Amino acid sequence: MLIVTPMHNEQSNIGELAVSLSNLSFRAFDWVVVDDGSTDDSVARLKDKDGIQRARLEVRRNQGMLIGGSAFSAWRHGVDTVGDLAGYTHIMKLDADVRLPSDYFELVLDKFSDGVGIAGGVIENPEMREQRLHVPGPVKLYSVDAYEMLDELPSAVGFDVMDEVAIQQRGLSVEVVASARFQLARAIGASQGGLHGRFRNGRVCRWTGYDPVYFALHFVRYLARRPYIIGSFAMLRGFVTAGPGPYASELKRAHRRTQREKLARAVRSPVSWVRNTYGIGLKGEAPDAI
Repeated sequence: MLIVTPMHNEQSNIGELAVSLSNLSFRAFDWVVVDDGSTDDSVARLKDKDGIQRARLEVRRNQGMLIGGSAFSAWRHGVDTVGDLAGYTHIMKLDADVRLPSDYFELVLDKFSDGVGIAGGVIENPEMREQRLHVPGPVKLYSVDAYEMLDELPSAVGFDVMDEVAIQQRGLSVEVVASARFQLARAIGASQGGLHGRFRNGRVCRWTGYDPVYFALHFVRYLARRPYIIGSFAMLRGFVTAGPGPYASELKRAHRRTQREKLARAVRSPVSWVRNTYGIGLKGEAPDAI
């Protein structure tokens, strides 16, 4: 397995990720960290850790600012530096703020089959609960074949939404492994602050073709999450000002169809949909605002 971590000013996180990887029971992987123009002590923190899996560090100068999608371009840059992928069966995008349990890869790899293109676990932090219908962007694990199918997909924000749409259009499936629960040191997209993250979230929604009703519900759901109320309006601003974005119209239409199918299922059986989508009411899960 090849794991690539894009890093931009992650001095408070990258060392802990190194420790997390060192404690894994699965160790058949290579780890590449791409420093994307960090101006803090991220590189020094990484080099200070003597874990059993030491990273190979790649550096891209002055290409930070994640609103431009550099997390995905930096990640792909890290994969490209490896060259021939023939020695790998899987490729992972692993963000610096992730903390994995020791048995994470055993749980996820067990779900891979010939028809699975993308797999991953679910976020354990209750305040960061996301839908269990897709794999969270910080822990995307691809089969090599699936990764190569995404060669033409733009490296922009929204990649970790449209990758699943593109993969499914090519006949592969996405597997969410509910038993593989990981933690995040901060909310998704909040590497440059909560309001910036919500603004970017709105941009992603526009670029990936969100259905208007689905976006309205998305807006309402985030009113109850930090930063309260103002975060949702930052999201709305991002949505309104985003423009059409880089993704193909065909993919955006397919994404809207998927969202409308979700809404139809929610209307038919709301309690069941909430339980299955957010894990609310399942054994070991606490209720949470949705």
